[in-house]
Amino acid sequence: MSFQQRALIALALCAIIFVAFDWLNPKPERSPEEIAALEGKADGKTDTKPEGKTDAKTDAKAVDEADDEPVRTDIAAVDRELRNDVSALRLSNRSPARGGILGGIELLSKQFQGELTATDSLKLGGAPTLEVSFADAASDVKIPKNASYELREEGPSFVTFGYRGSDVEVTERFEQLGGYQAKLTVTVTNRSNAAQDHRLHVSTRVGGSDSQYDVSRGLCQTSEDFEDEDAGDVEDGPVSYAGPVQWGGVDNKYFGLFVVPTQAASDCEIRAGEGGFVENRLSTGVVTLNAGESQTHEFGLFIGPKELEQLQAFDAVSVSNLELKESINWGLFGGLSEALGRLLLGMLRWFYELTHSWGIAIVLLTVCVKLATLPLTLKQMSSMKRMREIQPEIAKIKKKYEDDRVKQGQEMQALFARSGVNPLAGCLPTLVQLPIWFALYSMLSAAVELVHQTFLWLPDLTKQDPYFILPLALGVLMVVQNRMMPNTMDPAQAKLMRWMMPVMFTLFMLFLPSGLAVYIFANILLSIVQTAVQVGVRGNDQAAPST
Repeated sequence: MSFQQRALIALALCAIIFVAFDWLNPKPERSPEEIAALEGKADGKTDTKPEGKTDAKTDAKAVDEADDEPVRTDIAAVDRELRNDVSALRLSNRSPARGGILGGIELLSKQFQGELTATDSLKLGGAPTLEVSFADAASDVKIPKNASYELREEGPSFVTFGYRGSDVEVTERFEQLGGYQAKLTVTVTNRSNAAQDHRLHVSTRVGGSDSQYDVSRGLCQTSEDFEDEDAGDVEDGPVSYAGPVQWGGVDNKYFGLFVVPTQAASDCEIRAGEGGFVENRLSTGVVTLNAGESQTHEFGLFIGPKELEQLQAFDAVSVSNLELKESINWGLFGGLSEALGRLLLGMLRWFYELTHSWGIAIVLLTVCVKLATLPLTLKQMSSMKRMREIQPEIAKIKKKYEDDRVKQGQEMQALFARSGVNPLAGCLPTLVQLPIWFALYSMLSAAVELVHQTFLWLPDLTKQDPYFILPLALGVLMVVQNRMMPNTMDPAQAKLMRWMMPVMFTLFMLFLPSGLAVYIFANILLSIVQTAVQVGVRGNDQAAPST
């Protein structure tokens, strides 16, 4: 198989991966009937799951908690907003047991003023989140879904709601800290005359996305691994991961709502909720309270954009070896992708500090990557040149031994050895550069810094070019580049390479984020300049008179 054929296969594999990333993960849409059927099937689901991943116990009792109680007219509805320099959080006592106390999230940074402001940053869809519940077969504490929580205490940065029943009292204190951090403190008091068991659950939810670049997920960080499930993964029923669980929550591509218990949770459940929501539920172990005793549960909260430094600086609660940065998708190659992605992101930020333009920063980063991989590119071109030089001899061997494949292979190997040519040398540089390519792709796709950032006619570098100028220009550049490259293929292969690949990549770039398109455009333009310089130098050398 020739190098050109291998290159074509490599490009096709890249294309398949792009399709898998951006086209073959449609967001599931379910009708009300399907949602109802899903909730019915959740009871007793027993599908086989990977090791450590089990079906969740989701019976009706876990949803209803307890019978409704008469609505108390003496408790007024309370809505409060806590605000610091980066976010405003809206809290309410209207539905603590019907969805949660957190009803709105507004990011105050100028960057996020636009489509992603208010509840749309985490796509709450008007539904509250951060729900505390006790529904569990192992719990004696039952709180009605329409329970009335009264305002107990409030200040500039905190609100405390409380519920008082005949057998139990529960207080929920929400405190906004600095940055995108907060703390939830839940105190449970046994008011009965007998011992009570309780198991506390903290649930978060995020709505589905209309963007093909985005996906809503439930996350669980266990002691064994980091687990993430989108709505499509749990459409057949919820899944649960056994503890100890360090943290859990929900996120989309750029924003997250994460819950970090001071004591590791006993399990973490992810399910598909009504209306396209993805829900996460962290559960404590069973706690026994004697009559009159109280137990306090503390949870640190991260509510905001998934910026690397913000995630690493999280200290709302003291938990060792906390890795909220796992929520950032660095790419296909694990630790290597993360290391490369963090390096490239650091360089991108540095270039932005110099130029104050994210588009120009991407172009300068492209130049650096091009220079870093230039030795590999030159090695590849040198190998291709040597292969071209022995093409006549290869053709003779193929013709002479066309009926004897074994002898043909032996003669080809002997020719390569005599000529000092490694047939894989041209392919190896391409393979070495693949991790860099995918790390750069993932970094540009996940960098929250690019949200709402404009460049030339592009209104947002995280979205597609609305006028399709870049994809079309990219196709033209690829045609020009292919015409400049020396041709060692047969006419049919040459025609395929010259026209099919530009058309295919143009179609791909129609739907990819424009920040990535800026990189690819700049990269191909630099390659054309490099080829033109090399062709010019080679032409001058050939034209020089001999002495």
